[in-house]
Amino acid sequence: MTVKEQRERPNSKQRKERHEAIRAKTPEDVATVTTQSLLKAAKAAAKEANISSVLVCAGSHEIISVVENVLDPENCILAADEDMLTDDVRSRFKRTVDLPSINLTRLGQIKVALLLALTRNIIDADDVLICLAGQPRALHLDTMMLISVKDELELFTSGADLLSDDVKPEVFEQLVEIAIQLAVEGREGRPIGTMFVVGDSENVKKHVTQLVLNPFAGYDENIRSVLNPDITETIKEFSSIDGAFIIRGDGVVESAGSYIQPGVLRVEVPMGLGTRHMAAASITAVTNAIAITVSASTGTVRIFRSGNIVMEIERPRL
Repeated sequence: MTVKEQRERPNSKQRKERHEAIRAKTPEDVATVTTQSLLKAAKAAAKEANISSVLVCAGSHEIISVVENVLDPENCILAADEDMLTDDVRSRFKRTVDLPSINLTRLGQIKVALLLALTRNIIDADDVLICLAGQPRALHLDTMMLISVKDELELFTSGADLLSDDVKPEVFEQLVEIAIQLAVEGREGRPIGTMFVVGDSENVKKHVTQLVLNPFAGYDENIRSVLNPDITETIKEFSSIDGAFIIRGDGVVESAGSYIQPGVLRVEVPMGLGTRHMAAASITAVTNAIAITVSASTGTVRIFRSGNIVMEIERPRL
């Protein structure tokens, strides 16, 4: 070793001081620095690639604070739990997405945020976004992805809209959240598979036969609405019945335990998927409805439109 190298090499005291300085940083400090670094990288990449929006899935108030300090809120789409999106936060970030109160995986957070942003016309099919996420409830971001909405959602290769005109975005959002909750919780400790068919209900009913007496028959529409929080547990309870839920675009549940018979129709679904998924593909091919399925075997939530799987959301963390 040369004299110069010996001089430049840190002595034991210097190494100790550096080590103590690193140890002195709290987990919160490390989380802030990590999040700042990712956000700065996303901001630079967006500018260089001429990308107009950055989607951030924030799992904590700490992340939201750092986002405000690094990104221009005008160029940011903030996705977070409803409890974190206070009126004050919403006033600063003009584009926000309410994520379900479920511990979604990183990719699950991004997929759900994209899906709900589309229903609210916050983003378009032709958009390309830089997306950031972290572990559920974490203090920092740790993942950055470049996503083309058109490539992520096969639906838009055919130019169709995600929701038909009669389906309210808030109805779709509520059903996606219920589906994700069922995927995680099941019912009475066992996995549940079910399907929701939403919109174009008059045409849908032409292809439906009741397997059991309709448990929703005879009740007022406001009681049967999925937007009524009092009915959520009832829907979960009846999800164990074979068949599908038929739901109007305004959220009123028409029936449960409904058997879908779309007639002779050739649709293709990936190998390994069962009759529930075939029925979802078929009914959305012959009507203007959208279908949401929950797989009993894997807990995967799938969205069907125009006979195709639009999106798959893997089972969230327990």
